[in-house]
Amino acid sequence: MPFSITEIRDRAKELKRAIAFERYSSQAGLKERLPSEKLYKQHQFLLAPGVLPAIQRRLAAASWDERRRLTALFNWVGCQRIEAQLAPLEDELYSWESVQTISLADREIPLQRVSATIMRTDQRSKRLAWESVRDRRAEEATALRLDILHREREAVGQLGLGSYIASWERLTGLNLRGIKQHAHDLLNHTDSAYRQMFQHEVNDRIEVQTEPATRADAQWLIGMRWLAQPFAISPVLTGLRRDLEKMKLPLPYDGTVRIDLDRRRFKRVQSFCSGLQIPGNIVAVIFPVGGWVDVRSLLYEIGHALHFAYTSPDLEWEERNLGDTAVTDSFAYLFESLTLDRAWIESITGLSTTALDEYMSLASFLQLYRIRQQAAQFLWEMELATSENPGDLAGRYGEILSETTGFHYHPVTYIEDINRGFSAAQQIRGRMLSAVMLDSLNDRFGQDWYHDPAAGKFLKEIFSAGQRDDATQLAQQLGGQNLTLGPLLRQIDKWPG
Repeated sequence: MPFSITEIRDRAKELKRAIAFERYSSQAGLKERLPSEKLYKQHQFLLAPGVLPAIQRRLAAASWDERRRLTALFNWVGCQRIEAQLAPLEDELYSWESVQTISLADREIPLQRVSATIMRTDQRSKRLAWESVRDRRAEEATALRLDILHREREAVGQLGLGSYIASWERLTGLNLRGIKQHAHDLLNHTDSAYRQMFQHEVNDRIEVQTEPATRADAQWLIGMRWLAQPFAISPVLTGLRRDLEKMKLPLPYDGTVRIDLDRRRFKRVQSFCSGLQIPGNIVAVIFPVGGWVDVRSLLYEIGHALHFAYTSPDLEWEERNLGDTAVTDSFAYLFESLTLDRAWIESITGLSTTALDEYMSLASFLQLYRIRQQAAQFLWEMELATSENPGDLAGRYGEILSETTGFHYHPVTYIEDINRGFSAAQQIRGRMLSAVMLDSLNDRFGQDWYHDPAAGKFLKEIFSAGQRDDATQLAQQLGGQNLTLGPLLRQIDKWPG
């Protein structure tokens, strides 16, 4: 059976649209999730053995622009072939997570809400208890998660693209070995400063004489409960809208972009931005916890939403919907960086003098914690990728993450923290590109670029290209050089701490 590129592309559009809708509606708590296995069965065409070879044959004679689009299409279809094989197991895991609850002192909460509960628990003994109960419950799914991991390796191997790491390099366009060096350099460069910040921010705020600080303590710090009022999400959103209007970069509120802040029974805690149609139908979904963490999530997803909303409709489908995810992550990190802009925080929250100093110090520490966590996560995943017995590396996971962050990571959580496709590597590249972008904005429009209409015009032009260019190409356009770690490290060095 011959496969035409036009039909492959049309079927890919249908599947991606269906995946986006199901992810949005289920994770936002609007409807019961359609099993992924059923979804892929409804789109069997893309799973046929001849689809990827048909794209490869067309690639051999393609011009540069077409080759770029076909490569993105090949990579996405390849990833969906993997996901289709994992769908039955992923459905089982999702169903298990959705119904699990944990109890402590006559209080019962959904397993998916534990992190939010810990953020709001000021009494350390209670949040450590919630963490312990949660870890024991999560351990029940370890065997299933290991099955998914082994099945993923088999599915990747069946694509015939080389070794496991080489295959993912092909499917993501990443130089994983190069990013591994970036991760090591980032951790080495920031280690001394981070240890000093940890001593000040953690040991001065948390009683750690008898037990070491844990991930539960990190989550509580991220909650910043004592600053809940200044960071109430509604007034911050009002201020952000005002600044975007000044930039002539408004969020389109005619139905193009929606911000979902509602609390629903089955809504998942993790924030996300869904491009149901790019451009044209964008939803930024936030699960409100209260305070700074809501604002950070809001800014991050607004960065995604602006990028999707201002993507040119004249671009080809692949250029609007596929490609290097580090590009759209860079816009998310760019707007999230406003949480470390002293003048912006003062104008939005009213914090000043000592309170503002203390906030800036803690926010800098927490941002560096997340960056180091991502780097360590990626290094762990690279070790895992070359191990024949992943179940033997739980202790190694706890060792790497605990040493890197200073917070104790229980080995039992090792398997649930894995992100398929080395997404932590994309996040590192997104941060690197975001630093290049912020330098460019500061150089061109000054430190208060978020008030300048010219900066808004500049960002609109970048947004309009969608994901046509990858992170390296965009870095070259912005800074005249390849994507490097230097700009990010220089920005970190300027953070208070």
